[in-house]
Formats: sequence, structure tokens, C-alpha cells
Amino acid sequence: MKLFSLVKQPTNITNKYILQQNISKQDRFMSLYQPLHARLSRFVQTLVWDNEEAKDVVSETVLVAFESFEKLQNETAFLSYLFSIASNLVNKKLRRKKFLGLFESNKMENTASNSNSEGSLMKFELNKALQRLPVKQSEAIVWYEISGLSMEEIAAIQNVSVNGVKTNIHRARKTLALLLENDEKKTVKIRKGILYEQ
Repeated sequence: MKLFSLVKQPTNITNKYILQQNISKQDRFMSLYQPLHARLSRFVQTLVWDNEEAKDVVSETVLVAFESFEKLQNETAFLSYLFSIASNLVNKKLRRKKFLGLFESNKMENTASNSNSEGSLMKFELNKALQRLPVKQSEAIVWYEISGLSMEEIAAIQNVSVNGVKTNIHRARKTLALLLENDEKKTVKIRKGILYEQ
């Protein structure tokens, strides 16, 4: 899979060299990106909730990451690099939603209700609860529980200690349990973006 297609064949040596460099950059980028695509999509989808907006954020993340790819000095840090970009874009999107306020919230709730899916409603409730957490906590629990990142990987992205990540995840679980508790006081647990009652 290529990020974009190259339409014209270069006619001189300089253009051929530039083309080879670009192909090499694309191949290197895609070899690092492909294994992370599903985890990145789950992270964005859980926090953004709307499918189309989530796709837009993932696409924008890939473009921004590709454009600045040559600045990445160590390719082993690609995961942190990619998820940091996604995190910034997700937070920008969420700030915009908070600014728009009630209209966006009502629109999301109506979409969830009209889908006739209990899973959609539960995901919507999860999304609302996650948005009430501090950013580091919501990101940590989504990266750990839904995207499947290790605590060490999350620590590298958030630039905190592993103990700091553990604390954020513990606090997030505790707060989410309170926020998502229903009238019968049942506990709620997160696994792969779906809520299951215990």
C-alpha cells in the first residue's frame, strides 16, 4: 500500500534520485505504520466516537507523521511518535467539540439512539465518561485496555514513569466505574471498546 501514487516517470537523473528517495521513505514508513494501524484506529475511535471523524483523525495522523518522518532520529521510537501525533489531533478535536457544546452532544446521542444497537449506546456512554477524565488518564486506559499498548510504551508516549502510568490507569478505572455505574449499582468493565456488566 502506497500513501500516494506517482504518476509521471522522471526524465533526468536528479528526478530519478528524488523518486527513489521518496519510494524508500514510503516503504520504510509503511513497514513501521502497518503493524500499528489497528491499535491506532481503536484509540482514535474510542475517544472520538464518530466513525467518519475518527477516520479523518487517523488519516490526518498518517499524513502529519509521514511529512515529518525524516525528523524521527530513531525508528524504534515510531510508536511514541505516531501516538503522540494522534493524541494531539484527538485532543484538538475534543476541544472543538467542547466548544461547540450541547449541539454536538445531542447529535452524538441521537446517532447512538437511532442506530438501534445496545453496543452503540454503551460505546457512547463510555465516550462521554472518558471525556470527563483528565487527558493522561483517559489516554492511558484507552491505550492499555483498548489499543493493547504496554505500560512501558505508554510511559514513553506520555513522558512519565511506568508507576505514573499505573497510577493513571488505576485512577481512570476507579473514576469510570463511578461514572458508568447504573441505578442497580452494577460495576462496569472496559474490554476492547465494549462495556460488559459484571
